[in-house]
Formats: sequence, structure tokens, C-alpha cells
Amino acid sequence: MIKKILIVSDSHGKSLNVKKAIDREYPDMLIHLGDIEDDPDEVCDWLNDAARVWNASGKADNERIALPVPAVFIQGNCDRYGGDILRKVAVFDLNDHRFFCTHGHRQGVNYGLENLMYTAMENDADIAMYGHTHIPFDDDYDGVRILNPGSISLPRGGSNKSYMVMTFDAEGGFEVELKEL
Repeated sequence: MIKKILIVSDSHGKSLNVKKAIDREYPDMLIHLGDIEDDPDEVCDWLNDAARVWNASGKADNERIALPVPAVFIQGNCDRYGGDILRKVAVFDLNDHRFFCTHGHRQGVNYGLENLMYTAMENDADIAMYGHTHIPFDDDYDGVRILNPGSISLPRGGSNKSYMVMTFDAEGGFEVELKEL
């Protein structure tokens, strides 16, 4: 079971900010919601290195992070690098929830969240994540939890550099916390 997901977006070539969040949080999964403009393989190496450090610190078996650490990378409107690891959208089941992950520019998130919400619902998702706006967001629309971690490198709208951490309990319930870098 995945217990802790690090959710980031819009690092725009400043992946060392992602590394700082990884080293602070020790996640057992990463979701990058686009505009990485950098090497996703390097970020995966950082994830695995952090997991090795965590596991070597004497954690109990049920607290250890499985290797390799899973990561989802979404292609943003500025991404020209990254190859097949960058996906336009990702839809997957995890811990009794269905996720819909996108950068958001194709759903027109700058003009409202209706298209994103309906696309998530069409995919039977109860959690939708997006980036693109560089502004954090967390709300529930018709049973779909919609999340945007803001930008980990170039915040807008008066926000600070930020990311989200989603933690799961043993029953599949979850909490989301917005954190500043």
C-alpha cells in the first residue's frame, strides 16, 4: 500500500526544488503534474536514493519504502524533453481510489474547472489533479476531490513555492496537506 504521495508541478527546469521536497518528505510515490522541463530519470534516481536512506535508518518492515519508488510524470505545455515517461494524462487505481492526473492546459483550467471535473467523472475518478496555473487549489466538486499543488519553482497569484503531500491510512482514507518549500 502506498502511504505517502509527493505531488508537485511546474518545476520548469528547477528540479533541485523537487529534490528538496523529496529529501524532506521521503515519499513512497511521486506525481509530477507537468512542466518539468528537465530529466525525469534524474528525479527517479533522487526518489530511490531517498528511499534507500529512509530504509537504512532502521525503520520497521511495515514502514520501509518499496524500491523502485513509483512515479507518474505528466507532460505539460512547456515540456519538450522526457520521452515516453511523460504522459498526457494518467488514470490509475490506488488505495481504493481512482486518480485522473493531467497538466490542465488541455482542459482549460485557466478558465474554470468544469472540463476537468467532467473528464475526471467520465473516467470514474474520485481524485483529479492538475497543474498549469501555478496556484494551489484543493476542493471537492460533485464527489471529485480536485487538487493543484501550485508551482514548486515559479508560484503565481501571491502564493509561495509549494507542493502537496497526500497520506493514506490503513482503510484507504486520505489527507492532503499543502506545504511550502
